[in-house]
Amino acid sequence: MLISQILRFLPESLEWMVLFDLSAIKKLTDETIIKAMYHLPEEINLQPYSHVVLTSAGRFLAFSDKQKLIEVISKEELTVELKSSLAKRFEKRLQLVPVDESHCLGLGEQPPFSPVILHLKIEDDLGRATAIFDKEPSFEHYELLRAVGVKFVGGEVKDDYYLAGFQNRLPVHIHAGILSHFSRTAHCNVFFFQHGNIDPILENGLEKAAQLRINWTKQGCLQSLTKLATLACEKTLSMTCQPPAPHKSFAYGDLVPLGFVLKALNQAVVTEENPELNIARQNLQQLLLNRQEDELWAFHTQRLITATDSSLVLLGLDKPESVEALERFADGRGGYYPQLWARDKQPGKMQLDDSCRHWCQVDYGTTCLVKWLRNSAGLESKTDVDYLANGFEQRGGLYFANPYFVDWILAEAISEDENAACLREKLLAEIIASMNPDYSWGQYDIPLSTAFAILTLAALKISDRTIRAAQLRLLELMVEKSSVAIPFYSSLCHDSELNSQEKVALQLNETFTRSKDGQKQIRIINGQFHSISLYKDTHQMITTAIYALALSQNADSQQQEIFKNLNNRNSSHPRYQCKNHSEYIAKFALTPYLENCAILF
Repeated sequence: MLISQILRFLPESLEWMVLFDLSAIKKLTDETIIKAMYHLPEEINLQPYSHVVLTSAGRFLAFSDKQKLIEVISKEELTVELKSSLAKRFEKRLQLVPVDESHCLGLGEQPPFSPVILHLKIEDDLGRATAIFDKEPSFEHYELLRAVGVKFVGGEVKDDYYLAGFQNRLPVHIHAGILSHFSRTAHCNVFFFQHGNIDPILENGLEKAAQLRINWTKQGCLQSLTKLATLACEKTLSMTCQPPAPHKSFAYGDLVPLGFVLKALNQAVVTEENPELNIARQNLQQLLLNRQEDELWAFHTQRLITATDSSLVLLGLDKPESVEALERFADGRGGYYPQLWARDKQPGKMQLDDSCRHWCQVDYGTTCLVKWLRNSAGLESKTDVDYLANGFEQRGGLYFANPYFVDWILAEAISEDENAACLREKLLAEIIASMNPDYSWGQYDIPLSTAFAILTLAALKISDRTIRAAQLRLLELMVEKSSVAIPFYSSLCHDSELNSQEKVALQLNETFTRSKDGQKQIRIINGQFHSISLYKDTHQMITTAIYALALSQNADSQQQEIFKNLNNRNSSHPRYQCKNHSEYIAKFALTPYLENCAILF
């Protein structure tokens, strides 16, 4: 039955009507869910019907091969086309949309609002909708529409109307309904009948939908982490080192990711009653304790113990004695070396040569980690706020491939320090300034960058609508296709190894030195040739753990002081505008260490 015909069976006295093409909806979900969505009797057979028609006077089904409607509860049939019908009442507005091409059509009038019409077409799992309003809506609280898979995509004035465009990720929309047991399906209608304006009741409903989806996704992350923890106790799960071409990638880094997994599982144990999760957590903790050497850890089993890697593992362990053991890497002035070194071979020390001498200096990221750990362990901090403030403008790390990773560590290091108010304000300003218009962060590894940014805001005691908007965007990013994240890097200087002809050859043949994803991994930095190796989170242990932690952060949507001032942000620092890891490393993360290295050596 055509939609234009259905409208002629419905009396013009109806306040509203929304109908759905059942053949299109059946491609998205099963009949059990469809019946729950539209509050239809479980025993009803949907096979004979083309459309479900929801109205202010009841629910109807339109037959596929007959010119009649049937009321779902009373079974009363509507078989006569009406002269005074909805089709006649909304004739002018209906001319603005291709009625019979609709997969969803809504129209109605609820005083004090004027009449409104909605047309939606489904393409794969995406609904593209046009709503015909009297004027442009306020757009207040539109960031919460993501909670139900909806996004405003622009509008225009046409004749006496405002045509508003929306996209609806229908699997998300349906899943949000499932999580709420379809208790707020009427809110969709109210939103459009109010010409796209979100009142406090709708805002509250969207906030509840957001909380349900965020919690559901967090639980999925924790289930994945439980499985990964169990698997890691059975076999080696390593990151992947990607050196510059033509060198082959290889498995390396089986310990550090486990610290992140354990941290996320530890936090979950506080709030979740999950025996399987707790067993996996305990087994993983014991695995790490078995792999320690002299109270500390390496990046990979049986390799060199470092302060950086030990600190990252200790994010998941409560071991004050190991935190205290990190003092062997202290420079005595508040900073911490990433590892120890010597010119000749010595146990527990890296052998120094020209390629790695820039590693032999205090590392900002590692120093922040140690300060964070000492604070958490109740130990006296050996790093004062002025020390971190002095390095703020050039903050980075010898091994951290993402600027938001360093920001999170810094935020945690100064989170509780009463003398760090000014530094916290500076960091907050830079984080807010670098946020993308869609509430994500970063130009590469955007999901991971966004999660790190959420954690940074939380460590800075921010819990307003900004966190909620970012969490909703993170949910979208987590299901979009993206490459494996790269949290770490390492670099070697090859200047002394290359003759002039080799240097020219490398400069001319840039394609040869680029990775498959286009990253230039051999670069001239400070006039020297450096190779950059990237470390991929192959099993997504770090990524999933950071997602779980980010989705666990509280957000009070009623607090909106920062959120409402987002349009008054400063310009973003260039470190956040880099298009890939290698660009960030070459321009910001590594540069300060090379400059200091020239002075030190």
